[in-house]
Amino acid sequence: MSVKNFSDAIYPTHTFELKTEKMSSVAPTALAQQVNLVQLHDGIPIYLWRRAMSFLTVREQAVSVRGVSRFFRKCSDVYMENFWSEPTIHLPQDASSLERVMEMCQYLMRQEGYVEGTTVVVVLGSGVYEVVGSWTDPYGTTCQKMLSVPCNNLSFVGQGEGETIVHGSFVVENGRKASFEGLTVKSSHGHGLFAYGAWTKMFLKNVTGVDCQGNGVYVSDGANLDATGCHFHQNGRHGVGVQGSRTTARLTNCTSHDNKYHGVCAVSGAVVDLMGEGTSVHDNERFGLSAYYRGTTINVYQPCVLNDMSHGNKSQNIFEYDGGTVQQKDSKK
Repeated sequence: MSVKNFSDAIYPTHTFELKTEKMSSVAPTALAQQVNLVQLHDGIPIYLWRRAMSFLTVREQAVSVRGVSRFFRKCSDVYMENFWSEPTIHLPQDASSLERVMEMCQYLMRQEGYVEGTTVVVVLGSGVYEVVGSWTDPYGTTCQKMLSVPCNNLSFVGQGEGETIVHGSFVVENGRKASFEGLTVKSSHGHGLFAYGAWTKMFLKNVTGVDCQGNGVYVSDGANLDATGCHFHQNGRHGVGVQGSRTTARLTNCTSHDNKYHGVCAVSGAVVDLMGEGTSVHDNERFGLSAYYRGTTINVYQPCVLNDMSHGNKSQNIFEYDGGTVQQKDSKK
């Protein structure tokens, strides 16, 4: 059972309904007994608690009331039990912003009912969501409107490209795993999506990175990217940037076009696999596919054909520098 409102889980509507029009004809003793049925242990009618609770978000309901009394802790436990049967948070119904969602996820994953490895799904409704705040990168630079995913195994699901739009950036780091689906990400301050550090994993499905100041998506320092059906275009640097030894990216049926620099840029030992008939890199201002320095490899797997999928780029469709390699490969499952 999915419970979207804490007060609904605690106080089913039909259970505590009072027939106020009949109260005047009821004997005082009977009336007192009836009222007692709907009172808390401190004498406050449950329907008043229920009304007050209805003005709170799920986070406020499940988190804030736990310390009020033993009764409320039990009520919160009921909510938590139902939540973990289908761990889904809806935005904006259950939280007021992406930042509040992150706080809520951090809290939930510290509770007794959490089982390590459980994926919490954040469902974003149609509309525009603004990222507020900043993130400091590993080199000490503070980046505005960037939101770091604070815990492991989060899944962000929008209503489709162009339907759910995020103004700002998502960062996945510190070996965490996160997935994003059905979103359009626009960042006027940096990369649209950024995965950083060893063991970090980012999964993208039907995600668009557009109009970003930096790259549409950037993966570095040992992180892993797996993207399917994604589009990266009209960004200030590359559509896709992959940097560092042990850093890998797999792009299946993805497009990268009309970016200011390269469509797909691999640097310093990174490995990129391109596959799927729908993969296309075209009309970028500089190179289509670029591989810099020895050990860096871009593999193009059949049925994706290298000489067809990278085309119309302003400088060169394929660029190899100082030992970097761009090559056609056999099919890969």
